[in-house]
Amino acid sequence: MPIGYIVDVEFLWGFQANVIGLSKTPPSFYYPPPTTFLGALAEALAKHHRLGEERGKELIPKISQNILAIGVKPVNCFPIKYEDINRIITLKITGGKPYPNPKNLAASFDAPARGKTVLVTLNGDAPVLRFFLVFRKSTVTCDSENLELNEDIFWKIHRLGSKESRVSVVNVRRERNLETVKGRGITNYSFPLLKEVSPEYVLEGSWEYEIYVKPYNLDSYLRITEYIVGKNALPFMVPLKKSVLEEPKYLISLSHNVTIYRIGNEAVLGHV
Repeated sequence: MPIGYIVDVEFLWGFQANVIGLSKTPPSFYYPPPTTFLGALAEALAKHHRLGEERGKELIPKISQNILAIGVKPVNCFPIKYEDINRIITLKITGGKPYPNPKNLAASFDAPARGKTVLVTLNGDAPVLRFFLVFRKSTVTCDSENLELNEDIFWKIHRLGSKESRVSVVNVRRERNLETVKGRGITNYSFPLLKEVSPEYVLEGSWEYEIYVKPYNLDSYLRITEYIVGKNALPFMVPLKKSVLEEPKYLISLSHNVTIYRIGNEAVLGHV
C-alpha cells in the first residue's frame, strides 16, 4: 500500500543547487530539484543506520526506485534566482601546467559567479516549502538489508543543496489512506510533464517550466555528464506564489499509469 509524507521545510535564507560542470557560471533553480531532496533523505537515512558515505550514495537510486510521487510548493515565499561571486579552487591546465598547484596557490583559485535562489517571505515568517512524497513501501533495500523509512528520517534532514543551504524540518505528516484521482484532476504541487500527462490550464497562481533530473527509477548514482547530455532529464511545471492567500492550481488530464494522490487539500501527481 502506498505511503504518503507531507514535509514542511523551513529555510534560513534560500539554497544553492546547480549542476557543476554545466558552465563556469551555473544557473540556479526555483526550488531544490527532486533529486536534491532524495539526496538529503539518503544522507539522513545513511546516518540513522550508521552507513558510510559511499553506501549513502547508493541509497539515492534505491529511494528513487521506491518513489511514486514527489512534488513541492511554496507555503509563504517567492523564489528569486540570482548569481554572486564565489572564490573556488579551479581545475584547469594553463601554460601546460595543471591546477590546482601547491607551488602557485594564487593561480589555483578563481572567482566565478554561481547561481543561488533566495526565498523571500510573504508574511514575515521564515520561508517554508512543502514537499509531498508517495512511496511504494516503508522500507528501502540496500545490500539485502531493509532500512526503515519513517518520520524520524525526515526530521533529520538539515540541508537542501550546498553546505550553506541550511534548513529545518518543522512538520512531518505520514498518511497511509491516500485518495487517488484518475482521468482528470487538479494538482497544487510541481509535476513532471510525462507523456501520460496533458496540462490543460492554470486555475490559479503562476507556473513556470523547469528541467530537473528524473527522480524515478534511477539505475545508479547520477553522473554530471548524464544531465549535460540530457539523459534522465525531465521537464517539470513548478508553482509560484505571489501572495500568502494565493494557492497555485493546475488542471491536468491523465492517461494510464499515472494518478493524483490526495491528502486533504494536498494533491500531487505520481505513478500508479
